[in-house]
Amino acid sequence: MLRPSLKDPRTLIVILILIVVVMAPIDYHIQNSIPPQDPEEISSLPIGSTVVSGMQVADPAKIRKEPLIIHPDYLIENIEDRDIGAVIYGLFTGTMMTPIKEITEGVEVGGRASQFEGPGMLTIKGDQLVVQPPADFIWAYKTPYTYAIKTKDGIAIMQKNKTIKTVSPEGIGNIHSDYINTTELKEWYNESKVGDRIPIDFSLSNFSDGRLEVPPDQITRFFGENTKKYMEQYPAGTPIMAYMRHYKVEEIATATSQLESFPEYDDINREYNAREFVKAWNGTIVPPGTSSSGKDTVQFTSSRDPKAPGGYASHGTCPPARALRDAVAKAGLPTPTGISWGYFALIYGFDPATDVKVYNDGKYPIMIIMWTEGSGPSMVIYAKILRLIPT
Repeated sequence: MLRPSLKDPRTLIVILILIVVVMAPIDYHIQNSIPPQDPEEISSLPIGSTVVSGMQVADPAKIRKEPLIIHPDYLIENIEDRDIGAVIYGLFTGTMMTPIKEITEGVEVGGRASQFEGPGMLTIKGDQLVVQPPADFIWAYKTPYTYAIKTKDGIAIMQKNKTIKTVSPEGIGNIHSDYINTTELKEWYNESKVGDRIPIDFSLSNFSDGRLEVPPDQITRFFGENTKKYMEQYPAGTPIMAYMRHYKVEEIATATSQLESFPEYDDINREYNAREFVKAWNGTIVPPGTSSSGKDTVQFTSSRDPKAPGGYASHGTCPPARALRDAVAKAGLPTPTGISWGYFALIYGFDPATDVKVYNDGKYPIMIIMWTEGSGPSMVIYAKILRLIPT
């Protein structure tokens, strides 16, 4: 039973004030003598990971607990945040979890990423674990991730220098790949030597914003089906625009050329090659500060040419090469690798799709658009350069 003096409300108020006065310097001393918790300690994923809203990025169980008597404000904050688990834990144990909003950004109670759209990135800013929303443009490079390696007994499937599976020659048809079909893989196996390898799956790495490599099975989840389909059409090492939003399209250059007739090189083959060149380059996006080739899913036919190395050349590719070259020049960009300023623009020895490279030295991504009109020697080839500008 309280003594009469303690029943006086004024006495209780004085006692509470004394507690606050005494605890304040103790709290200040503790806060300044104990270093803040390393944000990486509470992370559920490696720093630099790609995350989307709703993913678990922080582990509440790893968040530092403080004595409730020192931090009664934590109790109030956790109540305001409706973190009932932290409140119950604090009342039963006398220690209170640091409110998650004080040590994170873009993370809700419970440790899940929130308050953003698109593929965010887990990072650290100061003493906080932060989910960084995506930039308007994110690009990376198509990178070999899984290899098929020929062995004396068949094929070894390897990832990160570790064998994950072995396949007999009879089982090659069971190897799944979005980048090489069974017929191509069997042809490679029959023509290769023991120890030779071929990539059969690809990741995205060396991101423009510094995030970690995204493995093949996560690309569609984070960046969508269109990004995966774009990857499937271009060779390894190509810059891939993985994510785009909030931008406008500005047409900055156009150019044309005509197929014309060179019957000695077979005009039918020439027209076919010109169309394949256009198909290879149409829709290609070149991020700033990168070089890109065209698609490697096209095929060219060769015609007899005594002047060419090996006696054959893919005639018909020079007219679209001139259109691409002129459009690139009008856009103020460097001359593409593998293309000259001559009438016969494509340099011998350069594959029109994968060896020719367009370098973007500007501030913003560009997109190459190519198409044809008409047919035969009078067919006109068009090239257009679009600039993608954030809004």
